[in-house]
Amino acid sequence: MMKNGNHRKILVKIFLGLFLLFPNKILHAEKKSTVILVDKKTNTLHLAYYDPAQYKIFKSFHTTVGKIVGDKEVEGDLKTPEGIYTFKARLTPPSLKPKFGVMAFYMNYPNPYDKIAGRTGFDIMLHATDEPERLKKDFDSEGCIVVDNKEIQEIQPYIHLGLTPIMVFSELMDPYLKPESNSKLIDFFKSWSTAWESKNMDTYIDSYHTDFTADGKSKAQWKDYKSSLNSRYAKIEVKPENVMYFRHPKYTMITFVQNYRSVLKDGSIGHRSRGTKILYVAEEDQKPKIISESFTQLVW
Repeated sequence: MMKNGNHRKILVKIFLGLFLLFPNKILHAEKKSTVILVDKKTNTLHLAYYDPAQYKIFKSFHTTVGKIVGDKEVEGDLKTPEGIYTFKARLTPPSLKPKFGVMAFYMNYPNPYDKIAGRTGFDIMLHATDEPERLKKDFDSEGCIVVDNKEIQEIQPYIHLGLTPIMVFSELMDPYLKPESNSKLIDFFKSWSTAWESKNMDTYIDSYHTDFTADGKSKAQWKDYKSSLNSRYAKIEVKPENVMYFRHPKYTMITFVQNYRSVLKDGSIGHRSRGTKILYVAEEDQKPKIISESFTQLVW
């Protein structure tokens, strides 16, 4: 009979061997991307795992939202914004006011789409409360999304700042539970990334919305910037990994791991980076167009 110590050593060796052969598959098998879905019609917050065919909801909570029904438009209208957001900060006492309970997550409202649409307001949060009776009401916040203290502690481990989406719907309908059912969006992303790598500037820049901004640059300035880079580089690689599509009736957020490498004309490396890119995509003339993009460097 094999001793436990020897058995563990053999298992470790097997795992290390598999990791060396299939590192990406081993890592991805251990990680599941989470999304938060909020249905304002039913006052329900769902935790779900991303799945290309359909989100896998594994936990649901009752939530209280804005006192006034409808999509937020201006500061002080007491409405909860509808759209796709990420979280930019987490606060706990004593930095957090008692009325927000044990924890609060600040959402990135107004996001790039909201700014283009002229929507105003600030300090929209997913937070708890020190008044449990509020949660018996469906509409009792100033625009925030409210759960109880215990529930926000259950939700907290699934939130990664700057990355985990919280998607807020007036009504969560079946098509938006199926993130990769829209072939037009998938074809658009492939066309954009291929044009970038092939330095096809016409197709690449046509993928951007008229109101596009990134790094303080307009669409015209972005074209000049990218054209300048293209003139220096002999080759560009983007190599997108783990592409995910978060669809909402108003717009889509596409996230992926970007493995960027450029080669100068003398054969030397121009620039190399690996990180998370987020694209906000909205329709213009019935075609998907990028309205904003951001990149966060990952540690090598």
